[in-house]
Amino acid sequence: MNMPLHDRNSRSEPALITEIARKLPKPPAWAPFGDDMAFLAYADADMLWTTDMLLDGVHFNSAQHDWPTIGRKAMAVNLSDVAAMAAVPITAICAFGLGPGVTGDDALRIIDGMVEVGAAHGCELTGGDTNRWNAPTVISVAVAARRDGPLGFVLRSGAQPDNDIWLTGPVGGSLLGRHLRPAPRIALARRANRRLRPTAMIDISDGLSLDLWRLCEASNVGAALDSNRIEAAIHADARKLAAQTGRSAMDHALSDGEDFELIITLPRDLNAGAAALGLIPIGRTTVEPGLRLDGAPLEPRGWDHLA
Repeated sequence: MNMPLHDRNSRSEPALITEIARKLPKPPAWAPFGDDMAFLAYADADMLWTTDMLLDGVHFNSAQHDWPTIGRKAMAVNLSDVAAMAAVPITAICAFGLGPGVTGDDALRIIDGMVEVGAAHGCELTGGDTNRWNAPTVISVAVAARRDGPLGFVLRSGAQPDNDIWLTGPVGGSLLGRHLRPAPRIALARRANRRLRPTAMIDISDGLSLDLWRLCEASNVGAALDSNRIEAAIHADARKLAAQTGRSAMDHALSDGEDFELIITLPRDLNAGAAALGLIPIGRTTVEPGLRLDGAPLEPRGWDHLA
């Protein structure tokens, strides 16, 4: 693990690396912490990697949010990607670009948050890199995951026409605070994969309608949504936020993003099993491309990172 950090505000680079090492699992003696790569022992080469970058002022606000909370989010958003493929996380590595005034103590608090969330999902933080620059703080995490026993990964490209579309939980209004506390649906995704064999899954990071559109595009299907069913999937936060913004709660549910619930498509004969897992039905897939809400065309909207 290579972590160059010149932090005049707190401690020396070697001292910070020593303190971080105490927080992470002990690697083999032949690949000690602080070397150029982190050790990962895994017999099966069939693995997946995901990575997400969080930016101060975009995905969090360090003037308002504490560093452990920011660290927890940085780890959790990656684990949500793992959940979206019904995979099992193995390990994580991280990289920081610390902004002006961010100290070594702050970096340790970020690590604490990452370690906490990782431990809850069996994903140890095993290495990374830290630097300083004269710009807002950037945090990047990468997570490796494996198959869940003999089960395959669930892709976003496998949905078939006339599948039912389900959510793992209510959506909308995450900016009232839930966007800082993602709860990766890893356990629920694995149960769904074992019991129901989903045809496709994706996590809702950028907005229900936008991420559903991505799943449909990858699967070469469309989607017909039922507003009455979506009403049952609107989070209470969406209704609170609607009272402040003047937008409808439905609009918030369809486009807010950072809910980190899963969209799951299933054959239509699995309704009872899906309901038993607490999934919420919102519509079905169609042969016709595009999204429709109660028969009317629905424009996919959500967070566009490059807009």
